[in-house]
Amino acid sequence: MDKNNNTRLTLIQRAMNQEDEQAWNEFVEVYKNYIYVIIRQMNVSKDDCDDLLQQVFVKIWKGFEDFEYGKNRSKFRTWLGGVTHRAVIDYFRKEKSLAKKQDKVSSDSEYTDFMSFTQSEVEQMAEKEWRIYISNLAMQNLKKIFSGKAIEAFEMSVAEVPGEKIAAKLDIALDSVYNLKSRVKKRLVEEIKILREEYE
Repeated sequence: MDKNNNTRLTLIQRAMNQEDEQAWNEFVEVYKNYIYVIIRQMNVSKDDCDDLLQQVFVKIWKGFEDFEYGKNRSKFRTWLGGVTHRAVIDYFRKEKSLAKKQDKVSSDSEYTDFMSFTQSEVEQMAEKEWRIYISNLAMQNLKKIFSGKAIEAFEMSVAEVPGEKIAAKLDIALDSVYNLKSRVKKRLVEEIKILREEYE
């Protein structure tokens, strides 16, 4: 695993220190794609996503002083989902207000899609996207560890390609297909566990 990934468990705690610029930059790098996906899931157009992403990070930066990090308190990503949800609502309320002042709003409907999401729905969405995000990160790490054939055999098996076809395509024995698949799957489960501990 990458040297920079060794202390992910404390990344949130380190990023909360407003004097640790390196930790904050690392935090932004780790979470920006995840937050972007949540914003897009809330029916926000691509044109608005970059601005909103910046505003979410500003709110996180300011909100860190009130966030209590610890096992028995709110999960970090639940808090993060709430910050993102409020940032989206605030952003479009301001946009709507400005548009009304400039007589550019034909109806309220173009501003209501994102408002229809409840906090609970955003949390469920965030949880689902988090599992996908962590799984993708784990697969990226595994691609640095396993040979191309091992990853290909695993990915084809996940896509329900029969073992015999995988063996023929990769020019390996059928036993090797099952062996590679088993090794990658076992390591993937371990990697997901490590990443969850580091990021959560």
